[in-house]
Amino acid sequence: MIFQIIYAITFISLLIYLFYLRLFYVGLKNRNVNFVNSKPFVSVVVAARNEENNIARILTALVNQTYPLDLFQIIIANDNSTDKTASIVDQFSQKWDIIKLVNVIGREKVISPKKNALSQAIEMAEGEIILSTDADCLVGKYWIESMVASFDKNEMIIGFSRTILEDWAKTSFIKKFEHFDFLAMLYAAAGAISSGKYFSCSGQNIAYKKEAFYEVGGFEKIKHLISGDDVNLMQLFRKSGMKVSFVFTDHSYVYTQPIRNVGKFLSQRSRWTSNMRWQIILNPEFFVYLSSVFFITFLPIVILFDFWQLGVGILLLRVILELVFLKYGYEVFGENKKKLMFYPVWFIMQPLYIITIAAMGGLNIFSWKK
Repeated sequence: MIFQIIYAITFISLLIYLFYLRLFYVGLKNRNVNFVNSKPFVSVVVAARNEENNIARILTALVNQTYPLDLFQIIIANDNSTDKTASIVDQFSQKWDIIKLVNVIGREKVISPKKNALSQAIEMAEGEIILSTDADCLVGKYWIESMVASFDKNEMIIGFSRTILEDWAKTSFIKKFEHFDFLAMLYAAAGAISSGKYFSCSGQNIAYKKEAFYEVGGFEKIKHLISGDDVNLMQLFRKSGMKVSFVFTDHSYVYTQPIRNVGKFLSQRSRWTSNMRWQIILNPEFFVYLSSVFFITFLPIVILFDFWQLGVGILLLRVILELVFLKYGYEVFGENKKKLMFYPVWFIMQPLYIITIAAMGGLNIFSWKK
């Protein structure tokens, strides 16, 4: 009886998973690369807490943008930093009057400090467009220009991001795993958004119209969630009938620092996973897809103990179709295909990895920057 239930859940999950895998692939195939020539005023908003080792780098990149200096401002929300973050921003602002420092208040009274910091920065924003990244990220000189050029009739646009790895051969295992796993997630997110399914995104590279942000109530409806200033905000835009698009031009890419150790990696991923249960309310279809991923990852292994030929068949089907999708994703985003050699390791680690972060996320076992 138990295996009959397992078979039923596995086959239903497999059908759902394959349906969306194809949808993601088609989304990448039919990606929109149209641009507009308008140049609205833009507010670049960055939340920063104890980022003295990173803030000068992102500020330097931002003041050297090709976008006209009189058409954008940079707002750094200093979220009660105990290091030199604020003083570094202040030094930059003395030379560049487009840089504004916001010293965030009320951190101790909120569940989600980052949403609180972003909200206070956005209140001060003069731009029609809010463009946001993280303090530990790096952007190219065409970043603002390429992101803004993709707005067209959208209320929100999502950009691509990936970790910076200088030498793949000398990179540690956990950094390789994070890099590969993050690429797979972003490829799926890009394909989904391109197909009209607003499932996931990253706050490392996101932009939206300020008017639309306030129309959905800002972060008010999701302020009780510690994370999700990106994906959950996108769900509010989706529920309000607003259009979201993904930016595919390489000038819009954002690069972020890799994770330092296994503990921080699991904490980050479990924090992301903690949002999964809220998708039942915010986006039930996304929850169904996430559930199919969860079950199809480990149930075929359970089937091996009862009907090994079937279990092997399902696993091989996954391997073949995932490699086809990932290979095309690597082509679209200009990634070195040699890194696909890491796929077998990633695939083997998936069951333990998925179950671990699902359990940690469900129990809220993770830490936020102190």
